[in-house]
Amino acid sequence: MEIGIIPEPKKILPGGEGCAGHVIRENKLNPAFGEEEYRLQLKADGIWIEGGSEKACLYAEMSLEQIRLQCGEDLPCLTVEDSPEYSWRAFHIDCARHFIPAEELKKMIRMAAHFKFNKFHWHFSDDQGWRIECRRYPLLHEVGAVRKGDHMGNYDSEETEDRYYTRDQVREIVAYCKELGVEVIPEVDMPGHVTALLAAYPQYGCRGEQIPVETRAGIFRDILCAGKEETFEFIKGLLDDLLELFPGTYFHIGGDEAPKEYWSSCPLCRKRMEEEGLSTLQELQGYMENRITAYLKSRGRTVIVWNEAAYGGNLDPDTIVQLWTEDKENRLGAHMEKGGSAVISIVKNCYCDYPYGITSLQDVYELDVRPEGLEKAEKGILGTECLIWTEHIRDMEKLETMCWPRYAASAEAGWCGQKRPGYVSFEGRMKRLFPVFERYGIHAEKVSGWVPPKEEAERQKAEFEKNFSAEDRQEVEKMQEII
Repeated sequence: MEIGIIPEPKKILPGGEGCAGHVIRENKLNPAFGEEEYRLQLKADGIWIEGGSEKACLYAEMSLEQIRLQCGEDLPCLTVEDSPEYSWRAFHIDCARHFIPAEELKKMIRMAAHFKFNKFHWHFSDDQGWRIECRRYPLLHEVGAVRKGDHMGNYDSEETEDRYYTRDQVREIVAYCKELGVEVIPEVDMPGHVTALLAAYPQYGCRGEQIPVETRAGIFRDILCAGKEETFEFIKGLLDDLLELFPGTYFHIGGDEAPKEYWSSCPLCRKRMEEEGLSTLQELQGYMENRITAYLKSRGRTVIVWNEAAYGGNLDPDTIVQLWTEDKENRLGAHMEKGGSAVISIVKNCYCDYPYGITSLQDVYELDVRPEGLEKAEKGILGTECLIWTEHIRDMEKLETMCWPRYAASAEAGWCGQKRPGYVSFEGRMKRLFPVFERYGIHAEKVSGWVPPKEEAERQKAEFEKNFSAEDRQEVEKMQEII
């Protein structure tokens, strides 16, 4: 019987005649192995596991679980030897637009760990909601978590959304991730996507005017003021509050889709530019990101931003840039030539909130982990990330269907890199392993929907596009022009 494992291991070696024993005889660390390298041996007298770390041993157990799923009690004798091509294999979940209960979120994390993801990018703040209890600035969850209606896309509801994670729930989720070998990367998007934050503390915007938590999807003009010194003091206090909950190495500070209309007319922002010798508003954003980064570095953290934050050309070279959108001027390449590094999450291959008719399972699998323009800086590419945004996702079954098995395809892209065996191989193994979703209580997309035929793909695309009116499209285009 052919054995399928996802991600595809470097080596699966036959282990001789006879049925393997079912008892794990040894599970040990091997200092000669890399941190995520493991060896799984199924022998006649039992199962033997070696790994470069406890996390690597967990990976061996995940592979063993997939073998058991296919073979039942009749385990073959074999050896699996494996290690990833990339150290960064992340999955992202947006809990800001529509809240995901803690137990449901843990179920998604457990499924991701099964496919050897090692980083969870947790998006809990945006224009439509702030979703974590904040001790230092309680209005963030008391006001910023309360959205009076849901008018995202073609959905129309006046129902109030007012949920957030308590600090104890956050600690529980972080600890749960650690048990599974997954590091949590929190994100607070700055300076844009802060409508919910400014609804609670409007004094940190350029206008200082009271605004409501946004009920629509889109890009919005009110962003954090880069000219007010008190804005930076607020950010430091907010970060101090969050760092108590997130002890990991990395912190994401966003930087995407920040329209600078109010910056251009703000006397304090203009004064800041003059004092710092900045010639463009994009450079002002780079200055702001760098100040936030410097504080996080002083607290022992490494900072990640979306690629728009690099547009000013003055970003701290230690900052990791996450490439999601088209970068015609190759500003990420310029950042990496200064010593910067990158995570690849191109929208057309990695955004799983689009229907399969737009982003098929094959599209996700065939992500180019070395995009055009970054060939010279290949060593600076840390790995990959798949993402789900929840503006148009309001229930767990849809969330799971949109993510799975596309997240599994992304896991193999990150683990195997350019050495992937190809989509046909992946699809065959995914079909054999499909029962794993039922085991973990996940509603995955059925096989027939993975790569929809042309007519069905066009239907899905047309249905999805109903979420965006002509006025919405024009507004987004207008905002893009002033980013």
